[in-house]
Amino acid sequence: MKSILPWILLLTAQVFPTAFASGDVLESGAALYRDCAACHGKDGGGVIDGSVPAIGGQPAEVVRRQLQRFRSGTRTDLRMQHFSNDDHLSGAEAVDAVSRYIAGLRRVTPPAKGSGRELAAGATEFARSCAICHGPEGRAVESRGIPALAAQHATYLERKLREASAGQNSLGQSHRPIVSRLPPERAAAIADWLSRVTPLD
Repeated sequence: MKSILPWILLLTAQVFPTAFASGDVLESGAALYRDCAACHGKDGGGVIDGSVPAIGGQPAEVVRRQLQRFRSGTRTDLRMQHFSNDDHLSGAEAVDAVSRYIAGLRRVTPPAKGSGRELAAGATEFARSCAICHGPEGRAVESRGIPALAAQHATYLERKLREASAGQNSLGQSHRPIVSRLPPERAAAIADWLSRVTPLD
């Protein structure tokens, strides 16, 4: 029996290679994430002042697409373009590994919230203006690469809405016609409401 065991293991590895590779992929992703953790935190919880978003638990396909956008220049941010380039993420396998690792993170950093005074207005406006693409509760639409907004820092969301309204970021062209008509207090209400929506595990 001992003499044939290595052959059984070899055959199994050939038939089910991903089962053997998954541990290596996550280990590689963890190593690659060390650079990311300097800003996004060990749990992917971001920064409550809105300067860095929470990314822990975002679906791997969402993370992968966003990294590809930074790498191609279709989404612009000096830090992210630097840390997503080939010097840090060398090729598709590295992007895939770090994306899968981020998807497996469980955040302990609580999202920054707003005042809580206009939550009903925020929910109503989100349903009217945003839900058609982002879903009724702002959870990720993985098939379309749309990130989860639920439980994101209100400070980050509010900043991105301001930038989109002014056409100052890569979201501006698609979001500007919608966001630019919102008064600042309504945009803040949307961000506050989203920060309080519990993401699905």
